[in-house]
Amino acid sequence: MTDARDRAGIAAMLLAGVVHLISAAIAVGSVWLLIVGPLVPRILGVIGLMVTVLNRPRLGRYRQDTWSLSRAEAPHLYGLADRIAAELAVRPVDLIRVTPYYDTHYGRFGLRRRSVLTIGLALWEVLNPQERVALLAHDFGHDRNGDSRRGLWLHSASATLAHWHSMTRAGEIIPVGSYFLTIIAHVIARVLLFIPNKLTELSLFLLYRLTLRSGQRAEYLADDLAARVASSAATRSMLEALVLGQSVEILFQRQTALHQKGGFRPTLHQESDVDLWQELREHIRSIPATERLRQLRISALRMSAVDTTHPPTHLRIQMMNARRPREAAIVLDAQENAAITAELAPLRTQAAQAVLTAEY
Repeated sequence: MTDARDRAGIAAMLLAGVVHLISAAIAVGSVWLLIVGPLVPRILGVIGLMVTVLNRPRLGRYRQDTWSLSRAEAPHLYGLADRIAAELAVRPVDLIRVTPYYDTHYGRFGLRRRSVLTIGLALWEVLNPQERVALLAHDFGHDRNGDSRRGLWLHSASATLAHWHSMTRAGEIIPVGSYFLTIIAHVIARVLLFIPNKLTELSLFLLYRLTLRSGQRAEYLADDLAARVASSAATRSMLEALVLGQSVEILFQRQTALHQKGGFRPTLHQESDVDLWQELREHIRSIPATERLRQLRISALRMSAVDTTHPPTHLRIQMMNARRPREAAIVLDAQENAAITAELAPLRTQAAQAVLTAEY
């Protein structure tokens, strides 16, 4: 199996190399046409350069937005993240963002590949302190185990293919009342773009399949590292909380509908925001053990996962159950947890407003 995984990894790297080589060839060829070609080839060169600019590798933008927290604004949260990073021997995070969503994400952006940790407040609020340590440790674990999907070579190739696929997708609908020549041009464009579109679609699928096993292995390794940092019990219960996402979404939809039906009352705005997160925690605590078990079984039957790149959540829990139990290397005590909660207060209000107004 290791040999098969290695071969798939090499094939993925080669496919990404072909994508980068095509991009480079288009750029070099366009410049050559501009320099040595007559008028018509020069026009093609200009078009080629425009295509090159549009298809340039996307490295992601490193920028602070309304969901960002600086180290000065959240010293205890950054302190916890730094302790986890040090325990796993990875670089400290450059920026932490807190959004309303029920997930987390860790990635590197820009030419300097600076790291950004995005914490979904809906998920953070339903976890206990030690489960929060497991959540952060899992994300830092991806940096430790060298997840190839998140590396510059494969990630930029995948983004380029996705952009090619979008650019070569002809419109499906012809506007009513279009001229005959417009209709003919639309049909010709669809015919000419059909093969490039299908080739990029096939390439994207191949890249996904070639990296699927190694990507899922990276998730298991990140879970194992989370257990080492936060304890096996905390990691297992954190994974079990992931299957409750639908319950959280239903609660948010109900509260959004009630808020919109009742109208926007500025005098009660702050109080309503605080109530949302309190109600979320109470709602999760009110789910009986039998219902949690039922949702886990449904998740197993449906092979549910966080997304298509993750292994089914119930298999991740099974792996945690099969491993030797481990104690926590880092403990988030009540005092530090309270300090982090206070630091998140402004963004908790902002996130609740976004949920209640369906603007997230």
